[in-house]
Amino acid sequence: MDAFVYRLALAGVAIGPAFLATLLPASAIGVPIGLAIGGIGSLYALMTSLRGRKARPRPAGPVLLRRASLRRPDDTLPSTADQRLALADALAAAVDLRAEPEAPPTRETAIARILGRILDSWKVTDLAELPRDMTIALTQLERLLKADPGEAGRIAQMFQRPDVVLSLREEIERITEARAAYDRAFAAFQATRLMFAASPQPGTLTEALQSLGTVDRDLWHRIVLEHDPADPAQRSAALWCVTQPDCDRATVAAYLARLTDESQLQNAEIDGDLGFLGQVRRIIDNCNAGIYRSQELAYAPDSDSAAALVRELDGLAVLNREPRWPDPQCILVLHEGREARPRPAWDIVLGRLVAAPNRADYL
Repeated sequence: MDAFVYRLALAGVAIGPAFLATLLPASAIGVPIGLAIGGIGSLYALMTSLRGRKARPRPAGPVLLRRASLRRPDDTLPSTADQRLALADALAAAVDLRAEPEAPPTRETAIARILGRILDSWKVTDLAELPRDMTIALTQLERLLKADPGEAGRIAQMFQRPDVVLSLREEIERITEARAAYDRAFAAFQATRLMFAASPQPGTLTEALQSLGTVDRDLWHRIVLEHDPADPAQRSAALWCVTQPDCDRATVAAYLARLTDESQLQNAEIDGDLGFLGQVRRIIDNCNAGIYRSQELAYAPDSDSAAALVRELDGLAVLNREPRWPDPQCILVLHEGREARPRPAWDIVLGRLVAAPNRADYL
């Protein structure tokens, strides 16, 4: 096999397991992804590929960094001794004793496992004995994996394979997002358990949502899709959901697409419900301004719904004799994501929990 192709193949082995792990849905990520993160430690294969055919069992010189990067001192680095202490602190995060068994690793845990596997491949058991060049290599790799995109790009140029280390950082970002999604779901599950056990429960659905004290995008999405706009309590709860900054873009788009149900805008104008109209106008403006950042759930635009909303806004402009509101662009955009998870413990009509939450509905 051609030497260059062989090195590329080994580089693929280096990051392959982690890449596959990041393709798993968040609900399937747990112990398997932890094992896959160990696979990132196959970065040793990458190191071997970079050394070419004359690989040594115990590297004596720089493995990851370009030699030129070692010849030019980086003034931003602390002393070698301080670097070793910082690496020891980073490695301590390899095991997260506070995490639930099925939780994806944190960013710190994933990075610690990568660094640990590299040290294993170097047969280094004592950081105090780690040569200066290898200390710098690990320090720069840790900095890259934690840095923002701009700084990571700068650091990557110090490595023999900038593309590979940047791909590794992208995988760390995806794993971090998976852990954040898990933490949100777990917090929602715990908060719902506590609410069900409390007595008395909040009086209205909006009060119940506020009392949860945590983000539950799946519940918000269900309320928006299933609420009856003719029921003031349900309409108020759905409106509360989409005014939250953490509301998913798919949920906001679904809400705006449903404004034609019961001709909500025109009827609000006839009834003089200026408060409702003002809130909806702000939602449309925020939607068009890109204020809503979260995009986790799926939404497929419907041309009939979009056309109906255009007619609804036209009718509103005729009634209030004011400049026509802008069309919300978000209802025309395909949002790729997962389907919202069920929240069957909630009765939207009654506006409260009617059963204990099922862990499987959250995690």
